[in-house]
Amino acid sequence: MKDRGSENNGQNQNQIVFSARLHQEVRDLAALHWPEEVCGLLIASKDSPNRIGRVVVARNVADDPQKTFEIDPQTLFDTHRAVRTSNETIVGCFHSHPNGNVLPSNTDRERADEDGFLWLIIATTHTGAGASGMYRIVHQTSDVPDDGATIRYFQRCKLTE
Repeated sequence: MKDRGSENNGQNQNQIVFSARLHQEVRDLAALHWPEEVCGLLIASKDSPNRIGRVVVARNVADDPQKTFEIDPQTLFDTHRAVRTSNETIVGCFHSHPNGNVLPSNTDRERADEDGFLWLIIATTHTGAGASGMYRIVHQTSDVPDDGATIRYFQRCKLTE
C-alpha cells in the first residue's frame, strides 16, 4: 500500500504547532457549549501548513448537535474565499465530543474524505474540557495494479506549542 499522506516535502507530518492560547480558546469554547458539539476550521500559512495560525469558529448546523457536527456552509464558503486572497489555507477542522471521548468516532471516519486534512477533537463532559487529540487523515492506495483499493484512517499527531 502506498501512503499518500507521507508525501510531505520533508516536513514532519506528525508534529503540529498550535499555540497554547489558541488551543485554550478552542477548549474553553467546547466546554462552554457542552453538551453540544462545537466546530470550526484550522487555518495555517501556505508556507507552514503544520503551524496553526488561527481558528475560525463556525455555527454547528447539524440536526442533532449533541451527537454530531456540521460546519455552517456560509462560514465554510466565506473562509475559503478569504484564504484564497491571502497566504493562508484551511488545513483542518475542530470539533468537540461531549461524551468525553477524544478518539475519532465512526461518523468522523465516514466524513474523513480529504487526504492530509487535520481533525482536532476536544473531549468534553459536564465538568469541562478534557483531553485533545489531533489527527491527520491518511489515504493509502494499493500497490497492486488495477486494484484501486483505498484505505482511509486517522493518524495521531503530536501537538506542540
